[in-house]
Order: sequence, then structure tokens, then C-alpha cells
Amino acid sequence: MRKYLVLVWLLLPLPVVVVHFGRGQQWLARDKAHSFITQAEAAEKAGDWKRADELYRDADQAVGAQDRELKLRLDLARARTGFRTGEVVAAIDGVDKLLSDTAVAAMPADFQREAHELAARLHYYAGWVMRLEGAKRELWMEEAELARQNFRLLSEHHSEGASDDQKRRQKEDLESAVQLQRLSLTELMARPLPEEGRSASGQGLSEQMGKRRGQRGNKPGKGPGEEGPPSSGSGTQRFQPGSGS
Repeated sequence: MRKYLVLVWLLLPLPVVVVHFGRGQQWLARDKAHSFITQAEAAEKAGDWKRADELYRDADQAVGAQDRELKLRLDLARARTGFRTGEVVAAIDGVDKLLSDTAVAAMPADFQREAHELAARLHYYAGWVMRLEGAKRELWMEEAELARQNFRLLSEHHSEGASDDQKRRQKEDLESAVQLQRLSLTELMARPLPEEGRSASGQGLSEQMGKRRGQRGNKPGKGPGEEGPPSSGSGTQRFQPGSGS
């Protein structure tokens, strides 16, 4: 009997050891990642995009690939902060890659809406800046069209539950994307580039995007379950590009 009691006593720490080296490590990594995320969100609110980007990167490394949902949220955050720190091409590629991930379809609706909004804005500003840089028409039009399709998708598939202000903004964003295609270069130059888009200027974006042409935008702006062209009445003909530059 005494031998059994000794054996039980010796085995008592075993569950603690198993938890510590198993799920315990995952919990520690998640706590560490959340600490980085809290600091990153504060830096983002303060407009310190570089610090926020560094902290989101630290959180990404801490959590690894074990927590899929958190990893997707960090990918989105890094695309957002990367754009603000001037890593425009990497940010655009990042958000496009995120939207092509099948796991996004299982994410909450607000996450999907935020991802498409970010993709639309990044392509919109890229198209705007590339026009100002004198990029070839097919280059800036690709970005402008990706912006329009993502804005259209938002208005058609992500307006349920949105407030009146959100719906009005979605409509205005879509109209702005259409105007980006239709305005002459002179008209576009007369308009001030919004503050958010200024991080894309002054870095030779047209040359960088030209080198990557053909690697992105294979199926831009598709709705859930859509495999073919945009549905009837989606505005494909109405939004054909104008004379532009």
C-alpha cells in the first residue's frame, strides 16, 4: 500500500508538467501576443504607425500559426500599418493574399467588411498616385478597378446591419472609385490627395507595381461563392473607363 501511495505522490506533478509544456505554452504565447496587440492599438491611435507595425509584427511572431483567427486579424492589422509606413506594395499584396484565404469566409462579418474596405482603399490610393506618377493606363486602371470592385462588393454584400452613415459612406466610396477612372489627369491633379494616401507617394510606386503586374488581381472583388463575372446589373458597363489620361 505504501508503494502505491509513493507512486501516486510522484505522479502528482505530471498533469502540471503536461499542461506547462503543452497547452500552457500556447496560453503563454497568446497572452504575450495580446500584450503586444494592446500596445500596438495604443500606438495606432496615437498615429505612431511605425511603432504599431513593429508591435503587430512581434505579436505575429509570438502567436505563430496556432491561433488561426488571431493570425488573420494580425495579417489585416499589419497590412493597415504597413501601408501607413510606406510599405505600400507589401501592404497591398498582404491584404489581397488575406482575402484569397478561404479561412476568411468563416470569420465574422465585421472582419470581412474591414478587410474589403482596407483592400479597396489601398488599391484606390495606389491608382490615384500611379496616375499622378504618369503610369501606363493599364497599370493604374488595374488598381482603380480593384478599388471599384471591392467597394461594389461592400455595398452589395456587406451593407446588412450597417448604419445609415456606413451605407452613405459605402455609396460615396464607390462613386469616388468610379470617378478615379473617369476624371481626366488634369482634374485629378486639381484634387488634394487625402492624408491616408500620401504614404503611397514619392516612392516610385508605378515602377514597383509594374514589376508585379500579373501576380495580383486574378479574381478581384468577387462576392461570396461567385466564380463567374459580376452579376447582371452590377455596373460593369456603366463603369467602363473614360478617356482619362
